[in-house]
Amino acid sequence: MATITNTSASLRIRNVQNRAVCSINGVDPNMTAEDAVGFITGIQTMYNRGYVSARIHSVSDVEMTDTAA
Repeated sequence: MATITNTSASLRIRNVQNRAVCSINGVDPNMTAEDAVGFITGIQTMYNRGYVSARIHSVSDVEMTDTAA
């Protein structure tokens, strides 16, 4: 048997011209969509960037038990 566990994530925010606005490491990889939208809206307001897009890059660990091999 094997399991996949989300271990860390980063949030990358870009403006309309596809230029990086900011990148935040260490965000909760299990955040909800509502949490992400609230955070992104705050970044839009703080940097006065207008419309932005965001991606969550997640890192996961695959854990294998003796029976999976």
